[in-house]
Amino acid sequence: MTTKLAGVLGGTGPAATAYFLKRLVDFTDAERDQDHVRAIVHNDTATPDRTDFILGKSDVSPLPYLVEDARLLQRCGCDFLVMPCNTAHCLFAEVQAAVDIPLIHMIEETMAHCRARGFNRVGVLATEGTVATNMFGQAGRPHGVDVRYPGPEGQAEVDRIIYDAVKAGRPVAPEELGPLSALMMEEGCDALILGCTELSAAFGENRRASGVPVVDPLDVLVVRTIEAAGAPVKPRVF
Repeated sequence: MTTKLAGVLGGTGPAATAYFLKRLVDFTDAERDQDHVRAIVHNDTATPDRTDFILGKSDVSPLPYLVEDARLLQRCGCDFLVMPCNTAHCLFAEVQAAVDIPLIHMIEETMAHCRARGFNRVGVLATEGTVATNMFGQAGRPHGVDVRYPGPEGQAEVDRIIYDAVKAGRPVAPEELGPLSALMMEEGCDALILGCTELSAAFGENRRASGVPVVDPLDVLVVRTIEAAGAPVKPRVF
């Protein structure tokens, strides 16, 4: 079997990209190398910080980098693209418009997944940039899914885990997810979303530490990638 060729807009950040590739292998129902998804990964770590740009802390836009990378992957023969960075999806429309192949929308797919699982209100842990754009809230509205974010103290802890731990290559204890999930449950949330792929890398395989249902957009994107490539997904991956 030969799958369609996936193009991965990576490097935002590199740990999350590496974790995405691991999950791509983990979730594919393969018995040999040739059963796995074919992919070209552009780990472009030079892409400027998305949150700094959104919040006006930097005037250097990541858009030209993402567009150049998307066009490069298209020229390499990729059939479709994925972008394992939640915050970068604020530029989704511009990147999609720059190429002639589909770009899978991780956040929209995640909120559709939440609706399918019957979640009515979800707590989202994400970068300040993602929170400021309210991409999850906008994507959840058509599905009737309400979105809540942490208050200032909770957001400061999320930022610390993302920037001072994962992006800096420092370990994160699974137990650090518990207090954050408790904050969201106090808001009446019935599920928690790991709305930054650095959080996916930190907690994706230790999500039981939250004590509540956890939806990982990176896992949703992995499944959609496998399906788009035409490969089989392992049963009960969620």
